[in-house]
Order: sequence, then C-alpha cells, then structure tokens
Amino acid sequence: MSSPTGKTSQYEASGVSQSGAETALDGILKHVLPTRKFSERYPLKADIGYFANVIDLGNGEGIAFCTDGVGTKVIVAELMNQYDTLGIDCIAMNVNDLICVGARPVSMVDYIGCSHTDPKVFEELGRGLAEGARQAEISISGGEISQVKEIIKGIDLIGAAIGHVKLDQINTGQNIQPGNLILGLAASGVHSNGLTLARKVLLGETLEEQKEKVNQYEESLGRTLGAELLEPTKIYVQPVMKMLEAGIDIRAMVHITGGGLTNLTRVQTDNIRFVIDPLPDLLTVYELIQEEGGISDAEMYEVFNMGTGFCVIVDHANDADQVHSICKEYGISCHGIGQVEPWTGKEVFIPSKNLKSSGSGFTLI
Repeated sequence: MSSPTGKTSQYEASGVSQSGAETALDGILKHVLPTRKFSERYPLKADIGYFANVIDLGNGEGIAFCTDGVGTKVIVAELMNQYDTLGIDCIAMNVNDLICVGARPVSMVDYIGCSHTDPKVFEELGRGLAEGARQAEISISGGEISQVKEIIKGIDLIGAAIGHVKLDQINTGQNIQPGNLILGLAASGVHSNGLTLARKVLLGETLEEQKEKVNQYEESLGRTLGAELLEPTKIYVQPVMKMLEAGIDIRAMVHITGGGLTNLTRVQTDNIRFVIDPLPDLLTVYELIQEEGGISDAEMYEVFNMGTGFCVIVDHANDADQVHSICKEYGISCHGIGQVEPWTGKEVFIPSKNLKSSGSGFTLI
C-alpha cells in the first residue's frame, strides 16, 4: 500500500495492513450481518461498525456492549518487565467505546491468552485491571486465562464490556447538524493504537534493538522511551457521564482510536463535514515519531490520535462552555478543534494540513 505521496506506508511496512483489515472485515461481515435476524426478540439498535452496539431488552431499556484489547502495547510491557498499567488500557479501550452511545459502563470480563503463568506478571495485570475499573466505576465480573503457548508467546489481554442506556437516550451521532462545535479532549499519550509503528520507529526494527533502547532516556520527553509508550490510555467515563447528567446537548461522542480523527466519520449522520481547525498542539512523542520515521502527515493522522483521545460534539457555545468546565474539574485539557459544515457525503477535513478523509485514511489534497 502506498501513501498519498507515493511512498510506501510505514504502518504497512511495520506489519499492520489497514487495507488488509478492511478486506478481512468484509469477509466476516457478509456472514455476520445476517445473524441479526436470529435474535429478533432482542433487536440491535445500531449498525455494526459503531463504537458499541445496544441490545433492546424491552420496556425502554438497553444493554450496550463492545470488545477490545491492548494490542502490541503488550510488547512494550514485556520489554520493560512492567505490566501494571496494561489493565488500565484494556478497561479504557472498552469503556471509552461504550460511552460513545451514551451508555454508563457497568461491568467487564477479561481474557488473557498466554504462554506462561508467571505470578508477577498476573499480579500486575490484576492490579492494572482493578485501577482501570476504579477509574471507570465498573466491576470486573469474570474472566478467562487460556494457556496457548503454541499460539501466543507471552500474553495477550482482551476485554468485553457492557453498559446501561435508556433506548431513547442512545446516541450514535444521529442528531448532528451543520454549525455544531467539535471539542477535543486531550489524550494522555499514544494510548493503545499504532504501537507497532511507534515502537519500531522509536526503539528499532528488531526485538534486540528494542530491548537496548526501551530504557533510553529521551530529553524531549522527560522520561524513557519505554515509559512514554507505556503511558496508560486516558479513561473518559467520569467527565462524560457528568456531561450527560448535566443535560448538555451532546450531538455525538467519538473515541479517537485506530484511524485517528477519521473515527468522526463513524457517526450515523450523512451530508456533513468535520472541519478540524485549529489543530490542538501536537504531543512531543508524535513530533519525535514523525521526525525519526520520516512519516507523512497523512499517515500520522490516520494511525495516531495525535493528542486528541476523545471528541464531544455539541450544539452551541453555551454547551461548549459547560464541557470545558467539567473537563477542567477532572483535570482533562479540552479545546475547541473545529465545527460541522454541510457537505455531500461525509468527510473529515484538516485545512492546515491539506488533508481529507471519507473514513478510510487521509489523503493529501
């Protein structure tokens, strides 16, 4: 796969194929989508492809659900022999998706595939899961440890979470209109997406190189490269729940994960364009990744959150002021990063970078 500049995609070269993932998903969906009719007593209320789905339980009540894992961030933990934050990432990646539909996260189960049962590793994993659950105000109601050393070398951590939402309060961005304002809630760092590329750019192509550099102190970051990459994903549950309880007219909530700001196009409204201007200040780690890797703007904004971990779209300035106030209360930096405009189709446009996307990566205009 090539980038808009004609160069080979660095992400693809690092071992992650975005186009391959889309093809794989198409192969699954042609079989999975028809299963909706197998459970007509409990219909689904959203399209597959949104951040979470909702099951209609009747009497106006719904259960939201989703699943996600921490990906190759596990490798950074293994290189550092430090596992006590991975559980926070696993909780975050799930609950941050749940709140996008307006649901209050309730509980999660975890799955750990492993090639060993090192007591230190599992104790630290448990500690992180507990801390993530505390931050998200959820329980961990069960889980599974599967020893599959023929398949996995090390560990893999995945979760599946549920939340509660009234059916008349489900939010999939269906009420977005031109003129709405886009607010960006700051990310704590790389979060849990794009780690394959970030790790290979900053630490080296081979595991031997990565072991040597993971504890290298980086002056511009004020800590080691490994510590920067291992920074846990921000959990946005508490401030977003307070926004919903305050009755703020929130038109959409969008978790900025893999795909970066292209995630905005997942909202279930057409004929709109998300104009991102001004861009928030770039995190230092992304400046370092782009410089060291020689990565184009288009690919950086496709692979990484670039400093914005979550977006809240509101109707007008008074709503935006309330969002800012609540974020400040929770110590989260929040900035107005753009607005919604009328458009034919659906697009994200970053004028300062001459980038646009209809949902599958950015292209240079």
